[in-house]
Amino acid sequence: MTSKSNPLGKKLGTTVTPGDRLGNILALRNKGVNLIAGNGTYIRHGHMYASITGQVMATTVDQEDDDGNNSAENDGNTKWIVSIQQSQQQQPQSAYAKASTTICPQVGSVILGRVTRVVRPSYAVVDIIAIVPTEFNNNGQSSTATKQQPYIIPFHEPFAGTLRQNEIKPQSAIELEISDCLRPGDVILARIHALGGEKEYILSTAETELGVVKATCESSGYDLVPVSYKEMECPVTKVKEGRKVAKPRAAA
Repeated sequence: MTSKSNPLGKKLGTTVTPGDRLGNILALRNKGVNLIAGNGTYIRHGHMYASITGQVMATTVDQEDDDGNNSAENDGNTKWIVSIQQSQQQQPQSAYAKASTTICPQVGSVILGRVTRVVRPSYAVVDIIAIVPTEFNNNGQSSTATKQQPYIIPFHEPFAGTLRQNEIKPQSAIELEISDCLRPGDVILARIHALGGEKEYILSTAETELGVVKATCESSGYDLVPVSYKEMECPVTKVKEGRKVAKPRAAA
């Protein structure tokens, strides 16, 4: 570890989960810091995210050329290599997650995604960051066939997904305002409904167990707490924001 000031949006040692944002690549570069994605992280749309659960770690490396001189191409910026370190309890599961390089989302799969953009009024753009291997029966309860598998299998690189307005609550008689159901930065559980064009997956959150599982208050920055199936509340300001909230899933 280094004595230089930590430039990340998370304190070193903080536990993060797949999809948690760690830093703004462009903003930090303008401040003299270059972020490099190490184990358990990836870069998407100018931001660095965690791809596995664990603790945030970072080290600095002097940017020098082969002759040992500071490289002008790097403008003297400090290079931070950011990685996620799994605990010993998590490491036995990581062997299963190594298969993530060969696993692709399939129609019918439940996935963990992060909303990157909301295009009103019709759809939201989602980064698919992990697959949820636990299968569900018609009653929404987890089957025993996958009890020994980890809760999620993170992908090394996210897949592109689209959540259309009519796939959020298809059976609702009221036309939905998509911004009342989800917002950029939200982490969601969704099911892959169909394959779209150009390697894009069409998602659905119609089931009660699917929807937003993590969201941040726009005013305070604190994590919102679900208070109903359609609202989440900031524990500090008590401000309520509309969301399509995922019903807590029964333990296996």
